[in-house]
Amino acid sequence: MAQHRIKINGQDIFQPDEDLTCNFETTYTEDSSRTQDGIGHFTPLFTVEQFGYKATNIPVSEASDILRVIALGGNFTLHYFSPFYGAWRDDIFYVGKGSLNVGRLKEGEEFLSSLSFNMTGVNPL
Repeated sequence: MAQHRIKINGQDIFQPDEDLTCNFETTYTEDSSRTQDGIGHFTPLFTVEQFGYKATNIPVSEASDILRVIALGGNFTLHYFSPFYGAWRDDIFYVGKGSLNVGRLKEGEEFLSSLSFNMTGVNPL
């Protein structure tokens, strides 16, 4: 069986240097809080998955393909491995913030020394 690859909108992307980091983010009701003695009273609304992407030494052409999708704040389909579901999935994500460092600007040899961003799931778990 062929190895799965991380994809955005069905297209292979430059694979991260390491595994995607995985976080879960839960949103709670407005009345969730802690009492003065430290006891928490929380009512969860929903939880989403969040994945961190980081790659280095990316050719500008490949970085540009990724940036055209994520940098404008719209939604995209991510093909990824979900530890929560224990399977490869396709789901809708968005990126709110990212960063990059330009490595070289020599014509024909341009590359980014690093590109990183967090992808947050649109749909709750």
